[in-house]
Amino acid sequence: MTEHLGASLLDWSGQPWVAWPLFGLLCVLGGVLGTFVPLAPLERGGTGPDASPALTDPPTAPVAAGTATSLRPPRTDRHLRGRETERERLSALLRDPRGRYAVVCGAGGVGKTALAASVAARAEADGWSVFWIRWRDPDTLADDLVRAAMACGMPQESVRAARSGHDSLPDAVWRYLAGRRKWLVVVDNADETARLGGADEPVAHYRGWIRPDGRGLLLVTSRDTSGETWGPAADLLRLGPLDTVSGGRVLLDAAPGAGSREEAEALAARLGGLPLALQAASRYLGAATSRHRDFTAYREALDREAELLIGADPPGARDPAVARTFLRHTWELSLDQLDSEGLPLARPLLRQLALYGPAAVPPVLVTDRLMTTAVGRPVSAGEVDRALSGLERYGLLGTESEVPGSVLLHPLVREMSALALGTEPHADPDRRTRAQVDALTTAVAELPEGLPGWPTARLLAPHVPSLLSVPGTIPLVAAAATIDRLGDVLGDSGDYALQLVLRQAVLDRREQVLGPEHPDTLLSRNHVANSVLSLGHHTQALAAHRSVLALRDRVLGPDHPDTLVSRNNVGFVCELLGAYEEAEALHERTLADRLRVLGPDHRHTLVSRQNLANAIGGRGDHRLAVTLHEQLLADRLRLLGPDHRDTLASRSHVAEALSRCGEHARALALHERVLADRTRVMGPDHPYTLLSGHHIAQALHNAGDHAAAADRYEHVLAQRHRVLGPDHPDTRASRQGLAVCRAERAAQGQDRSAPSRGTGRRGRARTRQ
Repeated sequence: MTEHLGASLLDWSGQPWVAWPLFGLLCVLGGVLGTFVPLAPLERGGTGPDASPALTDPPTAPVAAGTATSLRPPRTDRHLRGRETERERLSALLRDPRGRYAVVCGAGGVGKTALAASVAARAEADGWSVFWIRWRDPDTLADDLVRAAMACGMPQESVRAARSGHDSLPDAVWRYLAGRRKWLVVVDNADETARLGGADEPVAHYRGWIRPDGRGLLLVTSRDTSGETWGPAADLLRLGPLDTVSGGRVLLDAAPGAGSREEAEALAARLGGLPLALQAASRYLGAATSRHRDFTAYREALDREAELLIGADPPGARDPAVARTFLRHTWELSLDQLDSEGLPLARPLLRQLALYGPAAVPPVLVTDRLMTTAVGRPVSAGEVDRALSGLERYGLLGTESEVPGSVLLHPLVREMSALALGTEPHADPDRRTRAQVDALTTAVAELPEGLPGWPTARLLAPHVPSLLSVPGTIPLVAAAATIDRLGDVLGDSGDYALQLVLRQAVLDRREQVLGPEHPDTLLSRNHVANSVLSLGHHTQALAAHRSVLALRDRVLGPDHPDTLVSRNNVGFVCELLGAYEEAEALHERTLADRLRVLGPDHRHTLVSRQNLANAIGGRGDHRLAVTLHEQLLADRLRLLGPDHRDTLASRSHVAEALSRCGEHARALALHERVLADRTRVMGPDHPYTLLSGHHIAQALHNAGDHAAAADRYEHVLAQRHRVLGPDHPDTRASRQGLAVCRAERAAQGQDRSAPSRGTGRRGRARTRQ
């Protein structure tokens, strides 16, 4: 009846004697019924294809929601920081869509709506007709898009024909919009993508209300970041957190008196650059009743009061519109959506991942076994994979490229998820902790030997120290053994900085629980001193090793194997620092004691033989050093095999000693073989592999081939600078060798008859223990 009356009214509209009395009657009825429906869309400007329609809400058939909402874009008074590139990209697409539409996607809180609102404000200022639709359900989306099309001039007859079944309403709307220019339709918060396609079809089929068909631009914001969801015509802009500088500017814009630029950037870094968190901090700092009134005070308070400052539990948090504005709840909306999509494991999996450290989590820590223990029911690997995929699709975790399959949580997602875990009524903290401990200890125990296991070992390093904080679940001795084993693997890989972090954590815990002179504490002090030495701090390492030697000599006795280890290590560092006579005396005594206590074939005994030969060579007896190193090489080949790192070290030492005896050709050939084997066994960037490259440069220089030596030094220097850093002694040794080589090359004019040994010998393969 409504459509019939509307048609009749339009037929009579040319008769004033009918129209005006009828208009008055409608006004009376409107007053009685409390409603008034205009008869036709109001136009602004002309009637051509580029005319700008009025932004008053247009008429349509009855709205499904009962009351039509405004289609005006939200007001945005804030500066848009850190999204300038994305805004320009969207503005360019607005000017020339070319059969595409835009999807601004990412996790809750990254500022998708703010970016869309900024683009909408600019478009409106430039004369585009802008319509803002907040996603609620398919019926409301349909009504709002019809209203937008009618505001652009779509005839009511076309709408009525489609609603009466003579045409597809989405087809009719998009057919009309395809002929109109200078419009922008924003569909905000379109997260329920399974309901967007229409008639149970995927969005990517473009047969529902989401289409790339218009001459204007459709812009969708969503947490769903999957290109498969949005189809080939979607121009995806996946937003991440803001960089530190942009985050600091956001804070300074909102609270200019709360501190300096550096302090604002420090707070932005602590908040992970997440716009919603920056907004929350700005609101807090701007409130007259806030206890923390500047950036630094707020940042320091976050470590104590995160739940109060950014984990607020507001009234009405079950309302999605409210939940989106609070960190603690905005991500729960995504988890609710994943649960409705048949992925109930996503929530407990995210909670479990939040128990790991603030770093990338390797796939060996995200397993069906982990989740079976965590949730107390059998979980398949497929369930875990699907849950991970869902969390990634909604931006709740990212990926880490070093090890395929590794995942990374934003620090605030991790922090808020851990808070939520503590308040869930059915959570079992002990079960979750057991799952975490089991995953960590198993992952370390099952690390592949050698080069294949090193990338995973690096990713495990930030997570395993948590074993020291759960003594009720794992004893200290077991936790320390797991961490020490991982430290050994990291040392084998050459990552001494990570190794030092782990060993220092164990030392701190052992000193706290066992006391400073317990044998296990002394073992940790020895490990820390070795890591310090590996990082190039030789004087500091010598002092530490002397202290441990004195304590072990008193606590354990002079013949204890640990005491002999410390005496060996003191001698080794003395030799590195050029104190060859003291080093030789210490190594002679240690070798004699090890032969007596451990026997001739023990690995530690072989290490003492190597160190004694090095000390003898250091004080100038190179021929004797060659003999001792060759004898040791034969024994290591017999006992350890050709590819063992100690065997490779012996071959390298033989080559060094030969070079000092003037046998440069033999030395160079042997160094080349060691380089090839170390590259194969340890990888091209291992410090020992770089040491072989340095030795080749030395051998070339000593042989008088300064041009080839300079080229080799340059190559090794670049590698050491990248791997070890500019101030490591090995890097300095290569830099010094290159400088000497260049100077002698210039002075001697490539005189190959005048070899030099001024390039240093820093960078010994490990023979401390």
